[in-house]
Amino acid sequence: MRRQWSFYLLALSFALGAASNVLGQEPFTKIDFPGAIDTRCWGINPRGDIVGSYVSTNQVTYGFLLGGGSFTTIEFPGATSTEAFGINPRGDIVGRYVDASGRHGYLLSGDSFSKIDVPGATFTGAAAINSEGDIVGRYQSADGVFHGFLLSRQESKDGR
Repeated sequence: MRRQWSFYLLALSFALGAASNVLGQEPFTKIDFPGAIDTRCWGINPRGDIVGSYVSTNQVTYGFLLGGGSFTTIEFPGATSTEAFGINPRGDIVGRYVDASGRHGYLLSGDSFSKIDVPGATFTGAAAINSEGDIVGRYQSADGVFHGFLLSRQESKDGR
């Protein structure tokens, strides 16, 4: 019986040692937008392109794309604040921005921005986009309740 306990203790020590090695060896990479006081990463695509947001020293929030080792600022035209939350394999980016008229979602495809507003919503934010171009997010209705949404690119193409 004593030999059996020794075996269990030996097995437990190996298991704990292996677990501590795995937990202590996670390959984290620090990501900081140059000169920013706050950097947040929100989405990544299969190529490893990362999107997120950063706060500049003058307290303005911008979106960013980190691709090929280079940062690119994302700023919706006329916005006072922009954030990027999702990116698909093609490199299409979705997020939200704030301007004088309120909070809106957006799609950035290539160099072209498209505004996303759920009809009747007081707030819209796009959170993710898949390889088909379908976009999900959330919006707030006039009664103050938040809802999720799906903007299907297939339905948009079909005119439905």
